[in-house]
Amino acid sequence: MLTVDTVVQFFPRGGSAQVIRYLGRELTGRGLTSRILCGSLGTSGDFSHAPTFYAGLDVAAMDYNAAAAAYAHGGSGMDGQSAPFHPSYEDRGPSAPDRMFTAVAPATNQHLISAWNEHLTGHRSPRPAVVHLHHLSHLQVAVRRAYPGIPVITTFHGTDLKLLDRAQQVTRFAERLGVSLSTLGDACHDNDLGRKRMVLERLLKDAGLTGEELAYVHTKDWRLWRYADLWSGQMRRYARCAGRIVVVSDSDRVEVNRLLGIPEDDITVVPNGVDTTRFVPQHLDDDQRLARLRRWLIDDPRGWAPGQEPGSIRYTASDLDRMVDASGALRPVLLWIGRFQQVKRLNVLLEAFTAILKTADPAPVLLLWGGYPGETEGEHPLTAARRLEIDDHVYFIGWRDHDELPDGLNCADLMVAPAVNESFGMVYIEAAACGTPPIATNTGGPASIITGCGSRADGWLVKPDNVTDLVETLSAALADPVERARRAANAARHTHRSYSWAAVADRYQRLCEEAAHGRRGGAP
Repeated sequence: MLTVDTVVQFFPRGGSAQVIRYLGRELTGRGLTSRILCGSLGTSGDFSHAPTFYAGLDVAAMDYNAAAAAYAHGGSGMDGQSAPFHPSYEDRGPSAPDRMFTAVAPATNQHLISAWNEHLTGHRSPRPAVVHLHHLSHLQVAVRRAYPGIPVITTFHGTDLKLLDRAQQVTRFAERLGVSLSTLGDACHDNDLGRKRMVLERLLKDAGLTGEELAYVHTKDWRLWRYADLWSGQMRRYARCAGRIVVVSDSDRVEVNRLLGIPEDDITVVPNGVDTTRFVPQHLDDDQRLARLRRWLIDDPRGWAPGQEPGSIRYTASDLDRMVDASGALRPVLLWIGRFQQVKRLNVLLEAFTAILKTADPAPVLLLWGGYPGETEGEHPLTAARRLEIDDHVYFIGWRDHDELPDGLNCADLMVAPAVNESFGMVYIEAAACGTPPIATNTGGPASIITGCGSRADGWLVKPDNVTDLVETLSAALADPVERARRAANAARHTHRSYSWAAVADRYQRLCEEAAHGRRGGAP
């Protein structure tokens, strides 16, 4: 049987960790030997603790606790650490130790490669047939050094491509200005916004920028993009070491071709899956749904306010009572799931929800499930909800174990996540599998996952960044429970037939067998 080493730099947090866990279980159950080499944060019992998250699988984790502690005490968290904290594809704010890849200096990048080469060399399986690497990063180089001659399969999950796209846009913009990214970064070194504006305006006085372009310059933290041009070049070189490239959707295959110049015929599409044994319709009544909501909101709160800890947003029995209408029935429940990232367009949903509250009868409630503790891009949704004066109708569930998500989805009437250009979006098929029809934008992966009209409709698709279209779609869906039920049944049936993890593992097993037999990898 094959031995497959799975490599990912991140501690368990996002969708790729779920993919790795489910694939590991499936492949191990088939007799394949699978070891996961990854990052880890926290202690036993924490969601971010790799041995806990990947329980039952063979795990060799790089422990990030010392690096996180060093960062908390004023250090970099990366430089000088024997187990340096990983960079990120998103801006997680100054409190997070994982700064964006485009803000990582070349010397630090080399240190990351060396540290991971040492970790992989010391903990790899004795005779791996294939390495399955996740995401495009410096790990392509570390894997090539630690696994010479071993075929590599790399799965891109989309976050890497989104940052590469933004980095290329920023680089082109700076080139047009005739100002280096490092110079722009230096201009943002001073946190005084007035002085920053003055320095930037002096730099760009002859650039002939429009008002919109000037606003773009002034609102961007150029410190995060200091090495965007260098990082973009590195990604192109790393892609040549990626071996067999896998993406999760047809839209990402097009993006890899556009951003990296790799022919589409050389890219394999393997969608993500859903646990069809656990994500199933439960047909809960109102009392059962309220009991679960009481547990998450009152008994074990995990929602967090800006700059505070999980559980800092707390609810009372009277808060739960507001979920019930005058007739004693539970108001329609909308559920959003994700991290507080700008790409998720939670701000668009909050604006649409504000409008819906004024017209729908009965008015719905909105549950926000997720928001990784301490991470926020842009305005925190609690701040936005208060600004919009809708906070009495918006409930923060917080970041919870993935095993609880089937219950959460079964408590909702609709799952609404208007992210733009989501690479795949596991939450959409997880919602569909539970018989909770999703509402998504007609972009990226969801555009091919969800059927928005016709006899096979299993959800709704709306225009991206279009509050009006989202309001109209939500209004129609809330007003027609018969249509919701029809789409819910279609969604559960289609998802269980097409997106089981067993089917996804079949495709990865074939890829691994082909790679091992042909010893086909990328350039050294």
